[in-house]
Amino acid sequence: MEDVRRLLNKCCLFNHLSVEETEKFIDDISCSIKYYKKGEVIFSPLQPADRLGVILKGSIDVQKFFASGKVITVGRRLPYDLIADASMFASISCYPATVSARENSHVWLISKAQLLKIFAKDNRIMVKFLESVSNRTLALNTMVEILSLNSVPAKIAYFLTMEQKKANSNTITLKFPKKSLAEQINVARPTLSRELKKMQLDGIISYDKRTINIHNLEKLSDFYPG
Repeated sequence: MEDVRRLLNKCCLFNHLSVEETEKFIDDISCSIKYYKKGEVIFSPLQPADRLGVILKGSIDVQKFFASGKVITVGRRLPYDLIADASMFASISCYPATVSARENSHVWLISKAQLLKIFAKDNRIMVKFLESVSNRTLALNTMVEILSLNSVPAKIAYFLTMEQKKANSNTITLKFPKKSLAEQINVARPTLSRELKKMQLDGIISYDKRTINIHNLEKLSDFYPG
């Protein structure tokens, strides 16, 4: 496995530091690296919310399981993303969702107490942590908006419009396959493909693999209210 210092240096918490400076932080705190096999649970609602994770390699899914048997993927994290940052200082005793490895993954883990030690040494790390939590909240709000929409075209259009604003570009590159997008917006994959083809035939978008080009933002916005 690649040098942990260099991998952590790509995380938003430490990317303002040199590799050597990141190493000093690691050497002075208690932390661990754990390997998770595909499908293995990293955090669950049965565990106390007292650790933060950083994905060094692999990817993870954040899912909500309901008594009806329904499962909704509310988020996907990729290399160098934080895991459970929104839970660390919340007034909850356990994690609010199930976090599991989407593929074989390595995760750097640190306790709340050790994270506070890092904050005390460099307040820029604390600011970046807060930014991450804020961005996660905004992303969750977007997900709630998408799930509240009734039609599949509306869900797709809202997602693409939000991604266009985030990227400030009409060319959107998905971080994950369309199968994962279908899971995120809670629609069947064949339905997603069918609606994307319709939008392409209507000249609203064009797409190839993970790249989607928006050609008519106004028509796209007409699919959902507000």
